[in-house]
Amino acid sequence: MDPSQEEPAPQVAAAEGAEPRRRRPGAAVRGALGVAAPFAASFLFSFVVGLAGLVLGGLSSTASVSMPSTCRILSTGVDLRSSKVCELGLLNYRAKHVFYPSSNRKFRCHDDYYWASVFEVEYTEYFSGQTSYAVAEAPKEALPLNCRPDFGVAWSTTLKFKVNESYSCRYTLGSSKADIYSDRLFNCTSEEPSTIEMLKRIFVLLSKSYMLEDFNSIGMLGYVMAGVVAGILSALLITILLRSLRGLVLAVVGSSVSKHSIRVFACRLKRACLLVAYVSVVGWITLQYSKMIGLKELLLDYEIMERFL
Repeated sequence: MDPSQEEPAPQVAAAEGAEPRRRRPGAAVRGALGVAAPFAASFLFSFVVGLAGLVLGGLSSTASVSMPSTCRILSTGVDLRSSKVCELGLLNYRAKHVFYPSSNRKFRCHDDYYWASVFEVEYTEYFSGQTSYAVAEAPKEALPLNCRPDFGVAWSTTLKFKVNESYSCRYTLGSSKADIYSDRLFNCTSEEPSTIEMLKRIFVLLSKSYMLEDFNSIGMLGYVMAGVVAGILSALLITILLRSLRGLVLAVVGSSVSKHSIRVFACRLKRACLLVAYVSVVGWITLQYSKMIGLKELLLDYEIMERFL
């Protein structure tokens, strides 16, 4: 027998032994991805939900309802007004004016003073036709320092409106406030915080929470662990739902459906129903908790925020 014909046998055996070695790194990578995928999906899901809440919070309107009318000016004057500006916190992160936490500050809030033109007016209510009295101010809030009116500008503004003359105005329902001027009267407006500014504030709040002593308490740690577990479970259930839908599509597309595939479909349908039940229960608990603590009233009433600050 020719010895050259027996030489390939060891090479084939070596190739067969090398093939499982090549499969091991691939299996390890797939296993690592299988473990890391739920965690990555959990963090991504939490981030998307946070952004959605931020966008919906920005779309909600907290302005009071105002009605058109005609106001007759009774008196004019200039007065010093103030607005409270507080350190960034959970209850005022949507405010127009906040200052960021600093170790050099001794107080969490301070009053920001500004000059305002004050008008006492008389108007006729839109629905009842009764005569009522209100106060109009210009500006209605503290404007940016680079264009904030001083005493002279506020006084010259009162000269633009004559006593006993009538002007178009708007009054606020349920309060003694009126508006007889345009917001562009001083060519200066106080704009709402941008999305980038809101993200910056949220990042500062999250960074600050890790430095608080309350964060180390058992209650806060329990809330954090519950949030992590809920996020992981949500990611796992979403993954199960997607795989169930994929199996459903494959079962429909297939030409023949065996009993085994029917059992698999029933099992996956149960998992999908479990996911729907889980989301419904979590949503209901969240709504009940928000009603219990009055979360909606806290977000819509800025005066209540200032009391807590």
